[in-house]
Amino acid sequence: MFTGGIVHPELWLWDSWCFEQDGVTHLYCLALSRHTENGKPIHPRERNQYPFHIRHFISKNQGYSWEDCGMFQSLSPNAQSYYSRNIWSGSVKPVPGGHKLVGFTGIRLQDKNHEFLQSIGVGRSRDGFHIDSIQPQALSCPMRDYDDIIAAGYYLGPRDDLGANAGEGGGPILAWRDPFIFVDASGEIHMFWSAKILPQQGAIAHAVLEVRNEEYRIKKLHKPMTLPDGADITQAEVPKILHDKKRGLYYLLISACNRLHEDQKESEVSKTSRLYKSESLRGPWQFYRPGSSIIPGLENCFGASVLRADFDNDELHLICPITEKAAPKWQLTFAPLKTMSLK
Repeated sequence: MFTGGIVHPELWLWDSWCFEQDGVTHLYCLALSRHTENGKPIHPRERNQYPFHIRHFISKNQGYSWEDCGMFQSLSPNAQSYYSRNIWSGSVKPVPGGHKLVGFTGIRLQDKNHEFLQSIGVGRSRDGFHIDSIQPQALSCPMRDYDDIIAAGYYLGPRDDLGANAGEGGGPILAWRDPFIFVDASGEIHMFWSAKILPQQGAIAHAVLEVRNEEYRIKKLHKPMTLPDGADITQAEVPKILHDKKRGLYYLLISACNRLHEDQKESEVSKTSRLYKSESLRGPWQFYRPGSSIIPGLENCFGASVLRADFDNDELHLICPITEKAAPKWQLTFAPLKTMSLK
């Protein structure tokens, strides 16, 4: 049992997503052992050299303490699969039909210079503790769906450069990842994920899903959702959507990065947590507070999740993974709960 955050003695933890049902909060995150099988320490900056898994924790007291429920998902043993090299962030959400829809990022290795081809994958879970099935074909793949993605207004580098370690068009690596599931009042399922509109400008992808022959498909890929300070954001990652039904407002939470290219020094890269609001699920999005989208008090935090939205008191209660820029003992752990004001 972990209290006051999660500092796991055996695992590095980062990025997060969650849902609450029947008084239990389910938290998921990316995870990697702190050591190799031979006992050699793995440094946080080395983590992309190793396969991750998705870890599952639960809380029965709104996030004040957590129980480790073990691995929720790992990569595919099939070398031809779209998630055979690695799995990155996603979401889990109860949807109409009684099950949980699982979204995740699949990483496929093409060659040693193209290790980061990303696709959006989906699966199903009855209880949130185990995945019962994963669709064998990606929901959206930049290689397979290249023309449709470009036609919708998104940026992808040349086909030969998709997933390149060196990045896209002089900017950082491909951004087609971190799907977040949102169910609207009518029961329609929306999915949002990290994308780009220029080599060095991030945006949010938005698709509406449907079920055909018992498989989830994209019914409509909307045009990119842009951000009012998007010119300062090269990658808009791990997005989350919230809805304040009483005021008729939507909130978009992202973890933003300003990395200009893959050879850039880490000391020059800034990571911030940002929040926007809109009267429509499609935007236009505006800063949640006058003059800035940056949430104060979240230095060295990235990939946060909203455990509870208290709109009556204009507060969000967050759980925040801590980046490798923090002191060594806090790197890639979870901070104690944080409360932010929407005012």
